[in-house]
Amino acid sequence: MVLLIVKSVVSKMKTSLKTLRIQLPYKQNSFIHTYNNGRIEWINNMIKVLSKVAYGYRNFYNFKKRMMVHPKFKAIETNSSKKIQKETRYEAAI
Repeated sequence: MVLLIVKSVVSKMKTSLKTLRIQLPYKQNSFIHTYNNGRIEWINNMIKVLSKVAYGYRNFYNFKKRMMVHPKFKAIETNSSKKIQKETRYEAAI
């Protein structure tokens, strides 16, 4: 019985190591490059929330105006115009 448990653990470890070996370049790349889609996902979520709240607008033009007046969307416009210092997460951690 102990031998069966050891074999199952070893096979799961092999699977885990294989997965890690395959994904390692992508994990390293995430530390080198600081780009991600978090902001885009946040914007999509805000649009979904606004569309639920704004159910009943007569046309898309009014809905679009409502989105553009939202204070958080204005903050995105002002922050995107600022220059971002190019520094990787790895360099920031050192």
